[in-house]
Amino acid sequence: MACTQKDWKTTSEANVVTYVPTDLSSNKEFQLRFYRIDLNGMDKKTWIAQHAKDQQSALGKIEKNWKIRSEKQGEWSASNQYVTASGDKLAIGYETGTLTNGNPYVYQFISSPDVGLLIKYGLKINKLKPYAEKELMALQVPTLEAMATKVPSKSDALDTVGPTTSQKEVRTTQKGLVSTSESNNMGGKERRQYVRENIRTKPNQGVKLSSIETVLVDVKYNTMRGKVTSYTYLLFKDGTVYGDCTTPVRDLNVKTSKKLEQASSKWTRWKKQGGKYYFQNTKTKKWELKKNLERALPGKKGLRLNNTYWTFSGSNILGLQTSHKGYYKFMPNGRFEISSFTMHGGDMGGIGPYTGTVSKSDKKGSEGTTVVSGDNVGGGVTSKRNDGSKNTGTYYIDGYTIEFHHDNGWVHRELFHFPEEHGKTYIHINDEIYWIKDY
Repeated sequence: MACTQKDWKTTSEANVVTYVPTDLSSNKEFQLRFYRIDLNGMDKKTWIAQHAKDQQSALGKIEKNWKIRSEKQGEWSASNQYVTASGDKLAIGYETGTLTNGNPYVYQFISSPDVGLLIKYGLKINKLKPYAEKELMALQVPTLEAMATKVPSKSDALDTVGPTTSQKEVRTTQKGLVSTSESNNMGGKERRQYVRENIRTKPNQGVKLSSIETVLVDVKYNTMRGKVTSYTYLLFKDGTVYGDCTTPVRDLNVKTSKKLEQASSKWTRWKKQGGKYYFQNTKTKKWELKKNLERALPGKKGLRLNNTYWTFSGSNILGLQTSHKGYYKFMPNGRFEISSFTMHGGDMGGIGPYTGTVSKSDKKGSEGTTVVSGDNVGGGVTSKRNDGSKNTGTYYIDGYTIEFHHDNGWVHRELFHFPEEHGKTYIHINDEIYWIKDY
């Protein structure tokens, strides 16, 4: 038990015992909180369902419905995922327990949604429980204040995160954009999402094609990520260039983009000399040759394709192997089908048991399997969903835009073009390159 305690940083206050792994990476979250409870005449299943619901206002945006499960010896658990106000995605769970004197308690875990992290520390919880229960019994009778859930943030593991439903309304100026100070205070994920939402106009209400000199794309193989990457550049006739474009060209709000993305160096100037393109470095102001650029050709309005295009990625880092394949099947009748296959596996360089996950999704639905194998632990679980309608629908190509109408009702528009030097064996969707499967 003493060895177990050394693995965790322990704090006790207001009838709550909190544990954080001593070797936790600074960019990850994993926290356990144990506290006694009053069931108020309810059974544990009813209580934990109500408790989880009561905590939602302190979490942020819940991603799905709470999952309530029966555990061993009559205990119950609840689990979910949520997005904090700063844009971080975290997993949360509660499980009830019983002290040796018969009094009930609950422990809460909050963690980054990382399979390796959950396996590494999650397997230690049962060994930690006896020590936590002993600590808990030494504390005072619980109060309502002690039972209130605190949600960790990146800056302070015990800070409470407030609701996010009205934040944008409070921060938004009369012009529809947040102030510079508010923008600077956003977390990375929150700001990226905010920018993506605000640099888009209504369909075809943005850039006029007559203002563009040409559209170029840089296609290369990224050995670190094990995938083909691409960057699309819009070269305007006024000498400016917009880099790493992922917005349908005619939906780009240039004025807003220059305001929100100027600091990210996505806007600079271009010139052509000796048949080659040069971009101005935003920091040094020097002109730099851009190699390997090719024209990005738009699709004719109403174009129909008749091929299956695929993309892949794969990596092996610290004993964790990841591979992904994705397919778009475009048919001449205007229909499309999407399928994907993803596999993760490894043992985090030997510091934990082997864990493997396989997921696939196609027109028949989605299926996922997780397997864990190691000393004193082993098992697996498979889940299936009849959600194939998200992977089928109709498509519409118009210039540098492809619009998808999924059979489940989802409609979205993405950047689209053909990298010229690859003929039409490649297509570009959003920021991904897909090529004809048989090619």
